[in-house]
Amino acid sequence: MFKGMFRRKNKSVATEPAPDIRSQRPSAGEIRVKGLNETLFLSPLPVYTGQSQSSRRNFSQMNDTYLELGGSNRGMVEQGKILAAGIWMLLFSAFIAPVLIITYGVVFYPENFPTPFKDLAMAVQVFSGYTLLGILPFGAYVYGMISSVYEAAKTYPVRFNRQRREVCYVDDKTHRVLIVPWESVVAWVANTQGVTSYGATRQYTLGMGLEDEEQDTVQFLLLPQPSDAHSLGMWASIRNYMEDGQLVDTLNPMLAAMGLIATGDRLKPYEGLHTFELEREDARRRCHMNDVGADLSAKERERFGYPKRSPWPLRFWYIRRVLVFWKMPYLLAEWGHRKGRPTLPESVQAWSQPLPPEQWAKPSAALVKANKVVKEAMDKKGLTFVEACKAAGLH
Repeated sequence: MFKGMFRRKNKSVATEPAPDIRSQRPSAGEIRVKGLNETLFLSPLPVYTGQSQSSRRNFSQMNDTYLELGGSNRGMVEQGKILAAGIWMLLFSAFIAPVLIITYGVVFYPENFPTPFKDLAMAVQVFSGYTLLGILPFGAYVYGMISSVYEAAKTYPVRFNRQRREVCYVDDKTHRVLIVPWESVVAWVANTQGVTSYGATRQYTLGMGLEDEEQDTVQFLLLPQPSDAHSLGMWASIRNYMEDGQLVDTLNPMLAAMGLIATGDRLKPYEGLHTFELEREDARRRCHMNDVGADLSAKERERFGYPKRSPWPLRFWYIRRVLVFWKMPYLLAEWGHRKGRPTLPESVQAWSQPLPPEQWAKPSAALVKANKVVKEAMDKKGLTFVEACKAAGLH
């Protein structure tokens, strides 16, 4: 699985549980296979990977001093839309379905429905009774969504301080602060396969281990991902930020093609009411009503290669928003964001303050040397990440 990965323009990998990194110290580029689980280690010694970084949606805050992993409400708008779909299912089962059934019977079998209004009332009563059973899973979904917001309000984000080259983790229960050197963080991507009654499954995880020398334990961070590319992209974002100071502000190619520049609300690391306006703006742009500085006729647009004007992207957008109860999902997301998160301890806030450039920590000589060898091996010699790490003597 991992043998042919990490070439330039090539992506593949992933993960699951926490490996043993205490008794069996891993190295960057090392592969471990256990059963149906395959793990590729990316650090300690966070060397160059050559992978494309993911979007800033994974991070709740980012500046010249630190990057935060966690603490964002991304995905809550989508949860709100699923909630709206559940409401429609209940309404359809309780009221719309009996109306359609009785109407069909009256039109095609009038002899069987001499009293349609009485039959409709009885049908609504019956269907509504059965629909009450659907309130149980619906209520469970609502409870899960609300409880996740309250749980997130108690969870501390993980901070990566590039000026100090350190990583800070705060325990949610004990509020104990753990700060470890950046170059000692063990990171891996794992690919776990399984078989269920529905067929084969595959799970991907980006994992990180922060060693607590004082308590002789390891604090594991296991982040499920949709694919191997997402796992590698998230690590590349963190690594590129810590090593090169790259902020994950790269504009989505589709938005760039529509001339939408990432400023203001587009750079907000959370979802809320502003997301509604951004989506509406995107729908308007997809109508191709603007010619970017020119007012062209239909023939001129065709001549110069502009797409045809069409109001339907915006119309479809409004129809979908009506079906999800307009701004309801966005109001839920705004509420989730405003619930906030726990205030970081004073020691962490002091640790997060910017330092004068002359006090910035420098990468170790071992990392500088390894980076040089790995980068040259991958970019100039075409070796894979595993082969490049081996050439650098990392494993």
